[in-house]
Amino acid sequence: MVSWVLKEWQAAVTALLQGDTILLLRKGGIREAKGQFSLAAREVLLLPTLEHQKLDLLKDEFRSLANSDQPSQPDQVRFGGWATITHAFLLKAETEVAALLPYLVWNEQFVAERLGWQPDRPLYSLLLRAYRWQNPLMLPRHKGYSGCRSWVDLGQEVEVDDQTPALSEADYQNQVEAILANLSAATPILPE
Repeated sequence: MVSWVLKEWQAAVTALLQGDTILLLRKGGIREAKGQFSLAAREVLLLPTLEHQKLDLLKDEFRSLANSDQPSQPDQVRFGGWATITHAFLLKAETEVAALLPYLVWNEQFVAERLGWQPDRPLYSLLLRAYRWQNPLMLPRHKGYSGCRSWVDLGQEVEVDDQTPALSEADYQNQVEAILANLSAATPILPE
C-alpha cells in the first residue's frame, strides 16, 4: 500500500518507468518544509509534472520523452507507476554530482543550476526501483498536487499490485552498483 506521491518532471518519470534511469536528483521546492528536500516515504506513486520541465535541461536522448500535452481529464491525475526508493544520499560536492551525469536524464546545465540554487543546501540523489502498471491509476485531482513541492500526501492508501518492473532485479542491481561506485564519498541517508 502506498500513500505518498513524489512529483518529478514528466520526462524523468517516463524514463524511470521505461527503465532508462534509476536516479533522480532533488533539492526541494519552495513549498517544502524549510525550503529543503526531505524523504517523506520510501514507496511512492510517481507523478509526472510539467511544472519547471525544460527541454534544454534534458540530455538530447531524453528530450523525446518530454510531452507538453495537458491532461485530457483536468479533474483527474494519471499515475503510470510507482517506485521504491532503495537508496538516498546527500551530495555536497560538485565532483560527486558530476560523477553521476552518465546516469541522469538531465544535462550539465541542469546540474549546475541545481547546485547553484541555494548553494548552502545539499542536493539529494535517490535511486528508485520503478514499476509500471498495465492500466494507469486515475485519482481525483486536489489542490495538494499543485505548487512547488516534492511530496503529496494522498490521504488514503493505494494498492500497488498488477505491476511490471521497469528493470529486472539483476539489471537494477547492476545499475545500483555502478552508481554506488561513484558515490563513495556521499553521505547515505537511508539504512541499507
